[in-house]
Amino acid sequence: MKSRMIGRRHRSTLPLVCALMCSGAAPAFAQSGVTIGGFLDEGVAVYRDSGGARLYQMQDSAIFPSKFFIRGSEDMGGGLRANFSLDSMISLSTGSLDPQSRGALFENSSWVGLSQTGIGSFRIGRQNDFAFDYYLIGGIDPATGVAGGMLNFRTGSFGADLLGVSGPAQIAGAVAGGPYSPVTTNGAISGLAAINWDRVGGKRMSNAVKVVSDEYAGLSAGVMYSFGGTAGDFNNGSGKSAAISFRHDETRAAVVYTEQNYAPVNGGHSGIANLLAGARTKYAGFTVAGLYSQARNTYTGAKIYALSGGVGYDFSPAWNLGGAYTYEKGNDLLKNVVINQAALQLTYSISKRTAVYAVGVFQRTNGAYAAEIGNIVANGNIQSVAELGMMHRF
Repeated sequence: MKSRMIGRRHRSTLPLVCALMCSGAAPAFAQSGVTIGGFLDEGVAVYRDSGGARLYQMQDSAIFPSKFFIRGSEDMGGGLRANFSLDSMISLSTGSLDPQSRGALFENSSWVGLSQTGIGSFRIGRQNDFAFDYYLIGGIDPATGVAGGMLNFRTGSFGADLLGVSGPAQIAGAVAGGPYSPVTTNGAISGLAAINWDRVGGKRMSNAVKVVSDEYAGLSAGVMYSFGGTAGDFNNGSGKSAAISFRHDETRAAVVYTEQNYAPVNGGHSGIANLLAGARTKYAGFTVAGLYSQARNTYTGAKIYALSGGVGYDFSPAWNLGGAYTYEKGNDLLKNVVINQAALQLTYSISKRTAVYAVGVFQRTNGAYAAEIGNIVANGNIQSVAELGMMHRF
């Protein structure tokens, strides 16, 4: 289940808090350039499907991912700095590593690099691509930037068809070698849930080199390459990402392209290509955000796109209300699936670091696939989830 913390400032600003959460701007402990911090998100949720069945459960990371991080920076003079980051995603429900981590302690990021003021930064290691940087951290995504959070990500129970696998053996193999989570029926893996199929919520790239320029007149660009690590087969399991972004005052925009090869797709020589284009702005207490996102199997041609939009309003420094809507459409290899999804979120900031929220997400498909929210697959084409939760940054 994946996966707004707002301070008492002039206005409750979701993207700013998300940036603080992920950058460690307010550490619990800092010494010799080392920062220890994190972000915690937990609540109680109830899921309901079209048959009236209900599921009550603790919900991890409904709005933002719960994580613990260690980060450091050394000032070497002249604007040159050495930097590193070690991030772990955690489950507050169990105290264990988040299932997305697949047992890796620093799966969420583990990199070291250099940055030069006026030029940009260079990083090597395991790290998120630019979709995460600009759409989740930057708040462009209407889900994490306005309403619904990670429960409102673009998603669907069509992961096996998007990845191009079928049958129990192929699907089971794709759980370990692919990007999507398993769907189980009577204890057996029967499909894949394509939650976060446009990568906004974070899909790490291993063995990666990432270069990002500083901003010039509000513009910044970056490129990234992930080495597959297969001797004699350079393309096997490799990935690449590129982005261009713009920022001016409260306005942000970005275009991101990412392509990652996966072992289940053409023996690791093909994979999923994602394209995102979006923008957000804020004026007089209103936040407006919109994006277009797309996922395409580079081998089979299976493809889906989404259009998302959201509007939020700060009623006071402490209260924010936001709503968002998403339309998804797949091609014939995804059974021409159509998904309509809506979210509503009310957030109250108790302090600069702590907030409570009420959130609801509703999804309806055209029946091509069962509805799916937060890796929970419904018995039918309709599903909803409502949650009361709390977020804290430390």
